[in-house]
Amino acid sequence: MTDTFHAEDREEQADLQEDVSQPLDDLDQLQLLQLCFGEMEFGVVLDGDQMGGRWDGVTNDEMGGSDGVGMKEKVDSMVEDASSALSVYDFDPVQFVRNKLCHGVSLDVLCRDLETYTTLLNKILLRHVNTDVHDAFVKVSGHLVGMQGDLRLLQQPVVTAVRKIEDNVAKLRDMESCITSKIAEATEIELTRIFDVGFLKILLLNDLLMEKVESLPASLCLSMDEKQHYPNYQHLSFSRVVAAMGTGAHIREAFLDFAELVRQMRSLQQTLPILSQREQEHAEVDKILHSSTQMVYRVCGRVYLATYEEFLQSPREEIRESMLHMMKAYEQMDGVHEFCRMYRERMLRPLLESILSWRAATQARHSLVDTIKLLATLKQQLEKSVLPLISLVREAFDAKLLPIPTMVCPVLFESLLKKMISLYDAGDPDAFQQRYIAAHEVLYLMEKSCTSEEEVRALRCCPDVVLWEQRWNTDVYGAMRVNTSTRKLNDAIGEFTNQGFDQHAAEIEERRKHQNSEIENSAVNMCFSIDLFSKLQENIEWLFSRDVYIYAVTPRFLREVASSTRRVVTVVVGQCKASLSGTSLQGWLSVTVTASADISKLAVYLEGPFRQRLHEVGGQTVNSTVSTTFLELLIENTCSGALQELHQLMHTRVIDECGVGLQNIRSVKSIYTHTRKPLPTAPSWYVTSIVEPVRHFCVGVQNRLAPEEARAAVMNIVVEVVDRFRAIAKDMLVTVKKTEESWEKLRRRKEQASASSPTSNRAATVSSRPTAETATDRDKMTLQLYFDARALVDEVKAMLESLTAGGSVGIEEQPSVVALLKLLARANWILGGEEQEPPDVDEISS
Repeated sequence: MTDTFHAEDREEQADLQEDVSQPLDDLDQLQLLQLCFGEMEFGVVLDGDQMGGRWDGVTNDEMGGSDGVGMKEKVDSMVEDASSALSVYDFDPVQFVRNKLCHGVSLDVLCRDLETYTTLLNKILLRHVNTDVHDAFVKVSGHLVGMQGDLRLLQQPVVTAVRKIEDNVAKLRDMESCITSKIAEATEIELTRIFDVGFLKILLLNDLLMEKVESLPASLCLSMDEKQHYPNYQHLSFSRVVAAMGTGAHIREAFLDFAELVRQMRSLQQTLPILSQREQEHAEVDKILHSSTQMVYRVCGRVYLATYEEFLQSPREEIRESMLHMMKAYEQMDGVHEFCRMYRERMLRPLLESILSWRAATQARHSLVDTIKLLATLKQQLEKSVLPLISLVREAFDAKLLPIPTMVCPVLFESLLKKMISLYDAGDPDAFQQRYIAAHEVLYLMEKSCTSEEEVRALRCCPDVVLWEQRWNTDVYGAMRVNTSTRKLNDAIGEFTNQGFDQHAAEIEERRKHQNSEIENSAVNMCFSIDLFSKLQENIEWLFSRDVYIYAVTPRFLREVASSTRRVVTVVVGQCKASLSGTSLQGWLSVTVTASADISKLAVYLEGPFRQRLHEVGGQTVNSTVSTTFLELLIENTCSGALQELHQLMHTRVIDECGVGLQNIRSVKSIYTHTRKPLPTAPSWYVTSIVEPVRHFCVGVQNRLAPEEARAAVMNIVVEVVDRFRAIAKDMLVTVKKTEESWEKLRRRKEQASASSPTSNRAATVSSRPTAETATDRDKMTLQLYFDARALVDEVKAMLESLTAGGSVGIEEQPSVVALLKLLARANWILGGEEQEPPDVDEISS
């Protein structure tokens, strides 16, 4: 073993020496190449002494010593030093070639040397690569061979263990199948035993139930076949049950026992296992349970029906308690649906057959009065005979049952659909509306009887109720009513457009005389001055009257209201636009202001009385939020827009009329230019022509618009009139000043030409307050414009005070009026009202 170890050690040292000697040979070749090409030509730093010293430091003792580890570390360090030295590479090929050429080396020789050097380097690299790959392959192969041997040694034990495990698994499978078969046999035996026990219990419970049923009075146990032998069975049954109710406590206990027995039998049936060999017994159990349950239901139904009839005749508390106990028995037997079916078929349907018989329906088909009377009778009977029981049902079943959509509505509306065929004929709108209202009173009664939103939703989604609602031809009815309304409105619009503005103004004046009496006689305290708006109001009130309106056509009627309002407002505004020119200002303002006032009243009517009427006729069926939003949009988009347009028309017309008088302001210039007239002392004649249109407008809006609205409209016109007055006055005064300056320059040139003294020039430039003798034409014009402006402001102030009943109007604080008086402040200085001379007209900012 020791010899083998030393042999392997010697082989490793020999390989190491070979690896070390190989780099030494390569370095020797590199040094030889360096001597051939010249030092530093390739950018490789090779210090001969340093490199030689490094390799010479590896002595033969170190190479061949027994301590191969230390020697290997030294060799590795030297190889790393050599590699780091070779890695310092800074080679410029162009410079290298230039240097060779400078030393007389030709390109051919240089190329051959470089190719030789390249070939040598490739061989060295290839030898190193092949050696490393070969060594690695040899090492991996040896390692794999060793592992293969180890695996061969482990193969046999593993195979033996696998065989033992497979044998054990087979034994376990056999044991599992044996145990499974025994468990299946035991399970089948146990399930059979459980089935037999459950089946026996059901038979015993059924026998006990039969005994208890047989112990009841004979009148409660009549079968369906025995009923044929009793013509007056219902009366006899009722009498006997009422007689048997003398032992009411016994009957209630028996019903509770019945419910408990049925519940136990159903519970046992659900626990019976399903076995193939017991299918016949299982079917027998189902048959027994069905027959027992039906028998109990039949007995309970008879007693409940008789008790209910007695309760309707004399609603005593003990009868009420008996009915509650019986309904509790139904609930205990899980017979809520059976109770609903019994109620519909044995209680409600006979009641409806007695009221809505085919004979009564046929008679009502040809008479509207009979139809309404029949529906009223149906509603009364529902309130008297049906709804009292509904409260007991709610008390007995709590929230487990929705009685109105489950018990009442299916049979009720099925009968209405089948027998009341004439209800849905829309040929006569008036009769259709009355039938619709009378029939829907029954539906509203059912909805009112619901106690939760869930029950109301279930009622509205009930198939019979949905089908009944769809049978009503409300679209045809709505179209007929809307067509009638449209024809009336078309006639009113045609009558309005055919009349001239003078006729409208005369009618407005006539209506104004009787305005107080009309307000007192108006049902909604709303009196329009234009007849078209009154007819529109009548049309709207007719649509939403109790003789016309039905809830189903609410969206269509509201659309008709919006369309009619828009049409009337558009026609009125169009007439005012068409008559803007060619009519007298007073007549045009009378009609336009009245139309504006009526549109404002229409907006008030829609927002107040009409919304109240809509909620009155619609009741809770009309959504207040939706109706409010609709009316707000209608008022904003139609009425408010029309009011703005009419106000703009009136503003434009009055301003245009005032513009005629404003153009006369320029006549002041011709009056005082080079005429030597004295200083003015009174306003000009044209002020009246400016104020007169504003006065007509003020009179027109005084009693037709609200005080604040009228004051704002007049103020807007006054502001624009004053602005125009100021613009014309300023333009005229600036022009006159430039003219005077031109004449002054010409005068000075003439004086300079005549060599006048400078003293006279200085005296001419001294500013002093003008007098009647020294005032210039511009001073006279300024004074005249000031008188005219003051007269205009005073007239407007008086008109505004009449609108506000003598209150403060603040006309002189308006920016436009302040700017006008500031422009003409020089006139006040001329009259002695100010100490200092104000800025000239061209020095005042706009």
